Amino acid sequence: MAAARVPLSLYVHWPYCSFLCKFCAFSKARVPSQGVDHERITNALLKELRTCLAPHKDKELRSIYFGGGTPSLSLPRNIERIISEANKLVPLAPGAEVTLESNPTLAEVTKMRDFKLAGVNRYSIGIQTLNDDSLRKMGRLHTGAEGLAAVDRAKALFPGRVTFDMIFGFESQTLRQWQEELKTALDHADRHLSIYQLTVEPGTPLFRDQRAQRVVLPSDDVQARMYEMTVDMCLARGFRHYEVSSYASHPSAESMHNKGYWRGQQWVGIGPSAHSRFTDPTNRQRISSVRIPDTQRWAQQCERAGHGTGKEFVVSDAEAKQEAVVFGLRMLEGISDEGFMGVSGGQSLTGYLCMARVQHYIDEGHLSWHAPTACLAPTERGLQVIDTILLEIIP
Repeated sequence: MAAARVPLSLYVHWPYCSFLCKFCAFSKARVPSQGVDHERITNALLKELRTCLAPHKDKELRSIYFGGGTPSLSLPRNIERIISEANKLVPLAPGAEVTLESNPTLAEVTKMRDFKLAGVNRYSIGIQTLNDDSLRKMGRLHTGAEGLAAVDRAKALFPGRVTFDMIFGFESQTLRQWQEELKTALDHADRHLSIYQLTVEPGTPLFRDQRAQRVVLPSDDVQARMYEMTVDMCLARGFRHYEVSSYASHPSAESMHNKGYWRGQQWVGIGPSAHSRFTDPTNRQRISSVRIPDTQRWAQQCERAGHGTGKEFVVSDAEAKQEAVVFGLRMLEGISDEGFMGVSGGQSLTGYLCMARVQHYIDEGHLSWHAPTACLAPTERGLQVIDTILLEIIP
C-alpha cells in the first residue's frame, strides 16, 4: 500500500479592493484608476505557484483559499487557471476544499456561478454588519439587505458550503442591536459563520479616529457581553463554537483550510504579502516565508526570479513549540500530546508548559485536560481570554 501523502494547503492572495474599509489591517490596495492588469497579476501568480509548489509534488492539496484583498474582483477564468495549474503540480485530494472570498456588491454577486464553474466549491462573503449606517461609516459599498441577498444566492449555488463574516463592537452599537443583527444573520446562515469582535489595529483609519476621539466604541464590558451572547445564540441555533471566531452547525462544515493552520499543517502562500509554513523536503528544516507586500514590486520580482519572496527563515525548535500551542488552543478541540511531540522532538506538553499555571486555569474552569488522549483544550470561558492564558502558560 502506498504511503499516505502529506497534506498541504495553498493560500492565494489577490491584493486589490474596490473600497478600503476603515478597520482593515490586511495587505491590500485600491483598484488602480486605469483598472487591474489581470493578465499580469495572474501570470505572476502562476509563475510563483510553479516555483513554490515544485518542491511539494509528493504532497496533496487538501485546500485552496483565495483571500485578499477581494479575490472576487478577479476573473473566473483566471481563478480556474490557478486551480488547474495547482492540481497539475500537487494533486488535489478527493473532497478538497476550494474557498473564494467575496463582497456582496452586485458586480461580484453576478460572477458567483462562473466561480463555481471555475472550481470554487466554498463561498465566503464579507458582510461584516447588517446596519447600513455602520457599513457607510466603515467605508463599505453595500447595504445590509444586499449582504443577505448575496448569502441567499450563494446558498442556492453552493448548498452547505457558504460562510459569511460578521463583526460586533461597531461605534454606538448596543447589546440589543447586536442581538437583533445576529438573530437575522442566523436566520439566513447556511452551516458556517465567522464572527469577530471589532479590533482596532494600529495604522488603520479607525485607529486614528479612535485616538482623536472621533469614534467611541462600546465598552470592554459591553463587548464581553456581546461575545457571550454570540456563543449562546449560536449554540441555541445549533452552531458549535469550534474556533475562536468560527461557528459551524456540523463538523463537515468547519473550515478545512483554517483548521489546517491551527493544527500545524504545512501551507504555501502566493501573492503579495502571503505567508508560508512548510518543511523543506531536502533538509527537513521548518521554513517560514513572506512575499513582498507591495504589489508592483512583488510582480516585478516574480517576472524576474519566478517568485516574490521578501523574507525566508528557518523556524527554531522553540518557535515551533510556541506556535503549536498558540494555534492549537485557538480551537475547542485543543492540542494533544501526540500532536505536540510531532514538532517538539519528543518533549511532552507537561514537560514544556508552565504546569502550575495550567493547573490554575483548569481549576478556574478556563482549560481542561483529557487524560485518556492527553489533550489540553480551552473551555468556552477560556476561549474568550485565551490570549491572556497563553502569555502565562508558555515559558
